[in-house]
Amino acid sequence: MDTNFFKKIENLFNNKQFESIKFEINSLDEEEKKHPYLYNILGIIEATDRKIDEARKYFYLALEIDKYDINSLINLSNLSYIDRDFQNIISLLKDYNLKYPENDRVTLILADLCFSAGFVQDTIFFHKKLIDLGKFELKDLAALIFLLNYSSEYSEEEYKKYCKVYNDKLLKNKIEYEILNNEHDKTKVGFLSYDLREHSVGYFLKDFIKKLENKNYKTVAFNLFKSDKNNLFVSDLKKSFNEWHDVFDLNDQDLSNLIYSKKIYFLIDLGGYSTGNRMQVFKNKPAPIQLSWLGYCNYTHIDEIDYMIIDENVVPKKNDLSDKKLIKMPKIWNAFSKLDDLEVNELPFIKNKIFNFGCFNNFMKISDETIELWGEILNKFSKSNLILKNSVTGDKNYKKYLIKKFKNKIDENRVFIIDYEKNKKKHLEQYYNIDVCLDTFPYNGVTTTFESLWMGVPVITLKGDRFVSRCGYSINENAGLKNFIAENKNEYLSIALQYMSETNIKKLIDLRKKLRPQLLKSSLFDINSFAENFITELNKVYEKNKTNS
Repeated sequence: MDTNFFKKIENLFNNKQFESIKFEINSLDEEEKKHPYLYNILGIIEATDRKIDEARKYFYLALEIDKYDINSLINLSNLSYIDRDFQNIISLLKDYNLKYPENDRVTLILADLCFSAGFVQDTIFFHKKLIDLGKFELKDLAALIFLLNYSSEYSEEEYKKYCKVYNDKLLKNKIEYEILNNEHDKTKVGFLSYDLREHSVGYFLKDFIKKLENKNYKTVAFNLFKSDKNNLFVSDLKKSFNEWHDVFDLNDQDLSNLIYSKKIYFLIDLGGYSTGNRMQVFKNKPAPIQLSWLGYCNYTHIDEIDYMIIDENVVPKKNDLSDKKLIKMPKIWNAFSKLDDLEVNELPFIKNKIFNFGCFNNFMKISDETIELWGEILNKFSKSNLILKNSVTGDKNYKKYLIKKFKNKIDENRVFIIDYEKNKKKHLEQYYNIDVCLDTFPYNGVTTTFESLWMGVPVITLKGDRFVSRCGYSINENAGLKNFIAENKNEYLSIALQYMSETNIKKLIDLRKKLRPQLLKSSLFDINSFAENFITELNKVYEKNKTNS
């Protein structure tokens, strides 16, 4: 075959004359057909015709001839999102990456694949590599900063370093506004978020926003997520706000101008570095006071974000940095909107005679050190199982991947992974199968912990050294569940193993009956008191800013 033949195939492909391509290739000798370029073209044609298995077969034939054929590798990576089978293509691309480490496109593909598969450390590794190559977009840097929260293998200095890079990038496009405090309404609070929907942030806000309105505060939503117009939850959430603006189609400048025109005094970021963030808007500073709260449990280190809202439990005193302004809520940094009044069932152990530990946290939060400790629990507590549920769809073989992670061999029949349940009521009913929940670390559960306690299921949590690692501690502390807070891994283990005792099982049966009434007397679901405290803190900030301006 000469170059003219390949040019002919390329022209036919560009003109989508796929049958002609097949005819031309079929006319070749058998040995001539064995070319990576031709196999790749045939794979694309089959994929276009939705014949996925056939397409995959051709891409693999190309790789048998040349394991570094980049086009076939990329096309296989695209197919992997259909059946959620990521591990093999990740392995192939890692080999390519070792041979061609400067290829930033492959590095980004690996970062995305590893994230979709639920492989946190690999995702962080490839995002770091992308940043080091200097070939990245802001969203790639934001993803790295966000993902560092899921790992214990980084220092605060490293986290701050990447935040500074992000801050400096934003500075180049900063818009300056003339802020005259007396022109901004001190009772007007804006909330900017990608998560004003059926999301943890939405559930936290639903009742809280209504309380602010009842206390003569005007609330303005700037919604970054394009929801279904018929979504009942979003429709209800909209009614809670005084104003609701769908701003997903606005660029940063237009969005900043809109917020500035509303003369809001307090602008609250609910997302930090999470997906869909608009940090450039906060860098532009269209409001006198900007705050970080709820959706991101760490410092953003963006200079123009004036305060982070916390409580006395979530930030250790050694991290209570003087250069960061903190608003400390009296009891807890957020309160949850009341959940469905489902009946709390009896302890499932009574019927099953097998103790079911559970965790419904996002699989990205299940770190290697969490798995290691859970493995110890299962090994020492032979009459126990582990029930997991993910909030997103990871690799279809994630269970096998997870089982391999247990250093002590665990029978895979003792680990159950249940399907994601979008219906909130049905989701809560799945706690009927759990005796005690196990929290993840270093990134604790938040919404899942509130839900678990609501359903009468206590959560064992490990008290860490940073915000994301102390959420469970603060929730349990406020719920009156100090016995479920571990100071170290050994304590975590001993708290879990105490349920091998009949005496402690009886205590657990009693706690399951009492827990919801206990919660309703606590700060966790006391939206009214939380709203009052929230307003008190905003007023303090207003007075301080007025004095300093």
